[in-house]
Amino acid sequence: MKILSRIIFTTSLFIIGQNVVFCQEEEAIQSPLTHWMTPDELLRKDEIGKGFEPTAPPTWPVISVAEFMPSEGVLVRYPFGIPMSLIKDLSFRTRVTTIVKNSSQQSTVNSQYTSNGVNVANCDYLIANSDSYWTRDYGPWYVIDSSYEVGIVDFPYNRPRPNDDEIAKLVAGYLGIQWYGMQVTHTGGNYMSNGMGQASSTELVYEENQGTSTATIDQRMRDYLGIEQYFVRPDPNNTYIDHIDCWAKFLDVDKILVRAVPASHPQYSSIEAAAAFWASTTSSYGTPYQVFRVNTPNDEPYTNSLILNKTVYLPIKGTANDQPAKAAYEAAMPGYEILTYMQLGSAPWESTDALHCRTHEMADRGMLLIRHMPILTTRPSDEDYQLLADIVPLSDTGLYTDSLFIMYRVNNGTWKPAELNWQQNHQWTGIIPRQTEGSLIDYYIHAADSTGRSENHPYIGAPDPHSFSVGPAIHPHILINTASIDTFAYPGNATTAKISMTNTGAATLSYTLSVNPGSDWIGIPDPQGSIGMGNTSLADIILNSAGLVNGVYHDYIYVTSNDPDRLIDSIGVTFTVGDPSAINQLQADGLKLWVSPNPFTNFVRLKVESNINRQATITIFTTGGQPVFSSTLELHAGLNNVNLNSGEFRTLQPGIYLMNVRSGDQVVYRRLVKLD
Repeated sequence: MKILSRIIFTTSLFIIGQNVVFCQEEEAIQSPLTHWMTPDELLRKDEIGKGFEPTAPPTWPVISVAEFMPSEGVLVRYPFGIPMSLIKDLSFRTRVTTIVKNSSQQSTVNSQYTSNGVNVANCDYLIANSDSYWTRDYGPWYVIDSSYEVGIVDFPYNRPRPNDDEIAKLVAGYLGIQWYGMQVTHTGGNYMSNGMGQASSTELVYEENQGTSTATIDQRMRDYLGIEQYFVRPDPNNTYIDHIDCWAKFLDVDKILVRAVPASHPQYSSIEAAAAFWASTTSSYGTPYQVFRVNTPNDEPYTNSLILNKTVYLPIKGTANDQPAKAAYEAAMPGYEILTYMQLGSAPWESTDALHCRTHEMADRGMLLIRHMPILTTRPSDEDYQLLADIVPLSDTGLYTDSLFIMYRVNNGTWKPAELNWQQNHQWTGIIPRQTEGSLIDYYIHAADSTGRSENHPYIGAPDPHSFSVGPAIHPHILINTASIDTFAYPGNATTAKISMTNTGAATLSYTLSVNPGSDWIGIPDPQGSIGMGNTSLADIILNSAGLVNGVYHDYIYVTSNDPDRLIDSIGVTFTVGDPSAINQLQADGLKLWVSPNPFTNFVRLKVESNINRQATITIFTTGGQPVFSSTLELHAGLNNVNLNSGEFRTLQPGIYLMNVRSGDQVVYRRLVKLD
C-alpha cells in the first residue's frame, strides 16, 4: 500500500508540473529503501557491521548528551523526508547541516532553500554518500569525556546500508571532534538518554547482538556512553521496528512521555505496563520518574518529536487528536515552545517513522554545561539548603562571575538571587536560606560565560524550576550560657567553673568537650554527654594552678556537637594564678585604676584611666575563684568614672573578693573587702 501511494504521487507530479517544493518531494520518494529492511536487505543481514573497527572508549567519566541538552545544529539528509517549512523554521533558530552526495546536489538544495525562504546563512553541507534520510537511526551519538571535550560514539548500524553507516564518522571529521567506535549493533531510534547516566532501549538491542552477552552490552554502553543504568524494555507496540521513540521519550532527567491508547486498543495492556514501569522507576535525581501521557488512539507518532534548544517540533496528522497532543507537551514541558508540522504527502508521518526519525540534533561543542543534583524532597525548617553544581564552559572561555547565581522563590513569591561561590575545579556552591515549615521553595541555577551562552538548570529555568517543600525541624541545637570563663586560684590550688548547655532543638543533642594538647591545668571530669529536647546540662571545668607560676593563663575549651549550625564552638578561658592578699596591681601599660571606698558596704566608685577608646570587663571573684559579678564598660581615652551599685552588686555577701578590669591583654587587679 505504501509503495502504491508513492507511484501514484510520482505520476501526479508529472501532470502538475515542476514546482520547487514538489521537486524536492519527488526526489524524496525515489529512494527504494524503507524504514524497515527490504527483502533484499534481509538477505544481506550478514553485512551489518562488516568492516566496523571498534576503538578504545572515551576517558571516564563520560556524559551522554541528551536530546534536550544544548545543540548547535540539526542534521538532515537530501532528498528529504521532512517538510520544507520545518527546515525553514530550524534555519532561523539553529544551524542546519544537510547531507548531499556531491556539489551539484548541494547547489540544487541551496537553490531550493533560497526559493523557500530558508536562512541559507545558517546552512552548511556535508558532502557524503548516503542511503536514506533516517539520520536519527544512523547518525552520531554525542558524549562529553573527562576532559570536557565533545566526541561522537558510533556503532554498527542495524541495517546493511554501508553509506549510512559511515555518516557518524564523517560528521566527527567534519566537526573536528573525536570519533569512538562501540561494538554494539544499534540504531538511534532505539536509544534514549536522560543525560545523567540513564538510558533506555527495547529488547531489540539484545536480539540484534546475538553472541554477545547482555552484561557485555550493558558494560559497553557504560564505557562508551556513561550509561550506568540501562533500562532494556519489551516493546509494547508489537511492531516490526521495535524502536523506543515510537512509544516513549525522555523530556528531562526525570521526565518521560509515554503514549496512551484506549482500553479497546490491542496494545493497551502492554503500553499501560510500560507506563507503570517508568512510574515505579527511580530517576537519576533519586525520585520516581514523572510520567506524562499523550493520547494516540490511531497510533499517531506524537512521541516521535524533536526537542532542540527549548523548542519541541511535533509531527501532526491533521486530526482532532493533534491539539490535545500539543497540550500534553505544554503540560509536561512548561516554558518550551511547541511547534507542529504536517506531514509531506510523499513521505507521511508513520506511527513508526516520523520527525524524530528523520532529523538528528548536533550537540553544542562549546556548551555551557551545568551538572547539579537537585533538592526535590522535603527538607527541615531548621537548616539552610546548600546547593552544589559543576559549571563548565566547554568553550574554554571564562565564566561571568556576576552571572552565576541561584534564583529562588518561596510560596510562589518574588524571585530572589542567592550567590554562588567557587569551591574547587568546576564546583560552585550556594545557600538558599532556611524557611518556615510548610513553605514551598522553587529554584534554578543560572550561569553565563564570555561567549554569550547563558544556561539554567533545569534547562528551561523559571517556567519549570526544581521544587521542594519545607517540613518540621529535625535537628538538635545547642545554647551555651557563656562565651568565656574568667577565674583565679591561689598557687597550688584549684577552682571549679561550670558550663551550662541547653538543647533548644528537636532531637537529642550529643556533645564532647575538649582542650588543646598540653593544657593540663584545665580538667573536664565528664567530657561527653547527651541532652534531651528542651533540657539543660551542667559541665564542671576544673582549673588547677598546681605547677603553674603566678600569672595569667589563656586557652580554650572546645564544644563539639551534632548541632548542624554549630558543629564546633569554643569558650575562652582566662585563669589567674596568684595570692589575692598580695595583689595590688593598680595599673597596666594602658589602664590605671582607683577604687573607693574600700572596704565598702553598698557601692564602690571606680576611676579608670585608659590610653585609648576600648571595651573592658569588670569581674569580681570569690577567694575560691568563682565569678560573682561581671559588667562590660565602654571606656574612652582619658579618665572614666564608674559606679558599682546595681542590685546584683548589692547582693554580694560580706567578705574578701578579688576584682579585675580587663581589656584584651591589659588587666589591672584590686582586692575588695565588703563589710556587714
